[in-house]
Amino acid sequence: MPVRIRPVGGISPVDLLVSVAVAGLSTWWWHQFRPGGVAFGLLAGTVLLWRRRYPLTVLAAVSALTMLTATIEVDGTRLHEGMLLITLALAMYAVIVHAATLRRAVAGGIAASLVAAVMLPLQNNGTAALVNVPLRDLANSVGLVVGYGGVIWAVGLSVRYLGQLRADAYERRLSAERERRNNARIAIAEERARIARELHDIVAHSLSVIILQANGAAYAFDHDRERARAALRTIGATGADALDEIRQLVEMLRSDGGGPADRTPAALDQVEAVVQRSRDAGLTAALTVHGTPPDVPGGVALAVCRIVQESLTNTLKHAGPRPVAAVTIDYRPGSIDIEVTDTPPAGSPFRPGGAGTAVTPGRDAPGAGGHGLVGMRERVALYGGTFEAGPRPDGGWRVRAVLPLTGARPVPA
Repeated sequence: MPVRIRPVGGISPVDLLVSVAVAGLSTWWWHQFRPGGVAFGLLAGTVLLWRRRYPLTVLAAVSALTMLTATIEVDGTRLHEGMLLITLALAMYAVIVHAATLRRAVAGGIAASLVAAVMLPLQNNGTAALVNVPLRDLANSVGLVVGYGGVIWAVGLSVRYLGQLRADAYERRLSAERERRNNARIAIAEERARIARELHDIVAHSLSVIILQANGAAYAFDHDRERARAALRTIGATGADALDEIRQLVEMLRSDGGGPADRTPAALDQVEAVVQRSRDAGLTAALTVHGTPPDVPGGVALAVCRIVQESLTNTLKHAGPRPVAAVTIDYRPGSIDIEVTDTPPAGSPFRPGGAGTAVTPGRDAPGAGGHGLVGMRERVALYGGTFEAGPRPDGGWRVRAVLPLTGARPVPA
């Protein structure tokens, strides 16, 4: 594993190396007056340590230091202009690359160029240059600053641009990773909701049938042994079917793909079997089909079967004794229209005017109640359809769902 040297207190090893180089170079360049070279090198090197974090402040300090040093003359010697330009160039480069905004970078770079243009005549002619600058010296100074500064500008802006590209690429990777995690969480939540719907439909329907048949068998055991045996056979068959569906669901969860290879897909012709199972549970149910079943994806077929199954299960649980249900499925060119109604028998307290005109909670209003209505509504909404559920004027219950067949694809959640 490669070893990375991290900055300490915002100062990297490269910053320290540059500062040491400036101190050493200034000492060597002003060898006629080494104390002055050492002093300038230590001051400039210390200030330049912070050029990445505070580029504009460092530029101001370096500009003041170089302007002051340019006026100092000891025994007829001055610090070489090359050393002053190098020190100012480092601060200028730091501003162009590390300033918070491009506007500040440009302003700092222009300010550094102006300082250099003033500093060179001052270095060559002393303080008299502030009052009377020879045109030749001024022209040479401007030409040197333009050429020398142009290189620094080109390099600094290139480094800044490349750094911005890397920062943008890094941010895009972070954004893509966040989006991937969010999509994964959404997919998990949707899968959990789908599994919860499946489990609810399987368990609620099967247990409702089993409980009704068990109660009937207990009553018929002393009066009609054959009816009791038939009820027990229905209980066994319903339990076996439920166990098989749950086993398939568990196998789908354990598999790496979308489901086990041998899982039997849902089909529209299974609606008859769903209705027949409710008949076996004691519900008087009629099935009417208009049109020819179209070729639809398994998800649409499963939704049709589950809507019919859940509606009949609600009828068994809430519609009172000996209810009558009617299932109508209309296969139209662009949609599948499903309607399930139930009518309690005459004299039932669930009819208007009876003792229990209000239907069992969960079937009173389309927005009320249990998970069955919520599950059906979600299934229909998944395919962009419409769903209605509510009491009928005669005291029964009506469920109507319309599933569009345009593309037969689920709409985005």
